[in-house]
Amino acid sequence: MNVLHPLFVHLHIAFLLMAFLAMGYWLAKGLGSSVFDDKIYRFARACTKLGVVFIVLSMLAGVRDGFQGTIARFSGPHGGWLAAKASAATLMLAVYGLFLYFSGKKPRYLQEDPRILAWCLTTQLVGVLLMIAITTIGTMLVYYRGSLPAFAL
Repeated sequence: MNVLHPLFVHLHIAFLLMAFLAMGYWLAKGLGSSVFDDKIYRFARACTKLGVVFIVLSMLAGVRDGFQGTIARFSGPHGGWLAAKASAATLMLAVYGLFLYFSGKKPRYLQEDPRILAWCLTTQLVGVLLMIAITTIGTMLVYYRGSLPAFAL
């Protein structure tokens, strides 16, 4: 069971980072050439869907580790950091859910509706920023626990 959380965490980071980079490439290529390649956009959307699946799996494994794990527990001196991670992960799940909702409502091509385009790009950016924050807290808890101030629930 101890291998599930790291596996799921690394997979959702990979898929969501790939989605973010694909959306950035899609936008840069489209603005540079006036040709927005829908295949790149669909790839970003598929990566986001897979990332969301692995967010849920890593959250479930993380909550399990928070109650029974050996590194940090909700009841321990760093339990507040785990709660902060869980809250931020829930927010990240909602942000990527918004991306999938709005990107699913698009007309034939995303660039045809500037409002939906702005929502999609914004949710990808906010999602990756949340992912960076959550990953930083997780890294600190695992490798640099002594550097983190105690933050108990």
